[in-house]
Amino acid sequence: MPEVSAPMIAATLAEADAVYRSTGVRFVWRRDGSPYAQLHVFISNEAGPPRDGTTTLGWLDFEQDVPGHNIHVSYGNAVRFMDQSREVVGAAAQKTVAEREYLLGRAMGRALAHELGHYLLATKEHSSKGLLKGSRTAQEFFAVDRGAFAIPAIERGQILARLSKEADVASR
Repeated sequence: MPEVSAPMIAATLAEADAVYRSTGVRFVWRRDGSPYAQLHVFISNEAGPPRDGTTTLGWLDFEQDVPGHNIHVSYGNAVRFMDQSREVVGAAAQKTVAEREYLLGRAMGRALAHELGHYLLATKEHSSKGLLKGSRTAQEFFAVDRGAFAIPAIERGQILARLSKEADVASR
């Protein structure tokens, strides 16, 4: 499996940002491995933990129901998922590199947004719809419309409350 390209990483981060745009939350992405960062995102070929026979695109480790500080997004799993989603995206092998990267960035960015939701809401729980929906279809991951990843008003409020609380602590 090839290394994840810089444009692929940029597309992934841009899609995650787009999912959160309606909340007013903006992320500052750094690639320097800053020791002061509270959260680290790893985009790699790692397969991750198996989950109910489904392809895992992203995961966040929890320690005793507290979210850890590492989010993982699997490029390798996203490629396999796209290859298995021919009925939604067509034959991946017949697409240009740019088309494949665009679709993979979309799916990986949405997986990242989902895991950020677990982190920001400090929950392992999934919902039946919206950002924290547990089981996803290829259509939801690859569609132009990102409505399946909408952040419900109650979760939007919880995210903003948690972030403002952390900002208050940091400013003291």
